[in-house]
Amino acid sequence: MRPDRARRGHDAFTLIEILVVLGIIAILAATIIPNFVGFDAEARVTATKSNLESLRTRVNLFRAKEGRYPDALEELTTTFYSDVGVKKPYLKELPVEMISDSKGSRLALNQTSSETLTGDGGWAYLTDTADVVLNVTGPLGKRWGSFADDDPATW
Repeated sequence: MRPDRARRGHDAFTLIEILVVLGIIAILAATIIPNFVGFDAEARVTATKSNLESLRTRVNLFRAKEGRYPDALEELTTTFYSDVGVKKPYLKELPVEMISDSKGSRLALNQTSSETLTGDGGWAYLTDTADVVLNVTGPLGKRWGSFADDDPATW
């Protein structure tokens, strides 16, 4: 037997070696991936809740500066106040709501609290109570992780 033929069998990985490596990769994937599955949903809920609080704060600032509540949510972007002599809008633009659409929704619905939400996403400004709520109807599903079964309209 020639020496170069004897070496040929040792140049490749064996089936057992490949299966062991694949098994290790599968175990690592099984332990790492579940940690990231709910991360996006949790971040979207947190961002939406933060933006909701920001809107509510701006409505209260509007009331403090103007002596009345805004007639519509969009009025926060078109009315200006003086901040130490600098003219500023209450909001440059409406913040995004990330529950109804992963790209974000800036829709604003102005209605009274006795009217039913449309569920089209975005924000709903309740003109009779001067409150801002999410225009999302029904509880969140399982894909929202720890926020599953929460009703965004009650936040």
